Amino acid sequence: MASYHQNKTHVFYGQAMAEYNKPPSEQKLWRAVLNQALEDAFGVNTISICSTDKAEVDQFFRRRTSDFDRLCEDAGLDPTRLWRKIQKLKGVQAGFLTPNKKEQDTLAMFDSFKERRNKYIKAHWRNNYVG
Repeated sequence: MASYHQNKTHVFYGQAMAEYNKPPSEQKLWRAVLNQALEDAFGVNTISICSTDKAEVDQFFRRRTSDFDRLCEDAGLDPTRLWRKIQKLKGVQAGFLTPNKKEQDTLAMFDSFKERRNKYIKAHWRNNYVG
């Protein structure tokens, strides 16, 4: 696992020096893995997943484990902050918590993804082929 200070790229502009955080390829990979898990957990996935995989991803976000912490650290994210956000969004999605404006927008975005996926499924030529 790479440490955070290795992720900085120095760019020189005349006399001034600016630092930009640029995630290495490994961090991009782990962020993609985390993103896919979140899409599966919140039902935003672009493909249908089986009930076993759905149960597994739900379990992954039910109890915080060292695997979650390691995944977040490899992705360059703060595990505690992300865990809190995920749990709050899960509570809002389940109807236990009242969402703030940003959370409402996020859940509306999830719903629009689901609608687009369903439209695509209905319109795809393979689903209209009778045989």
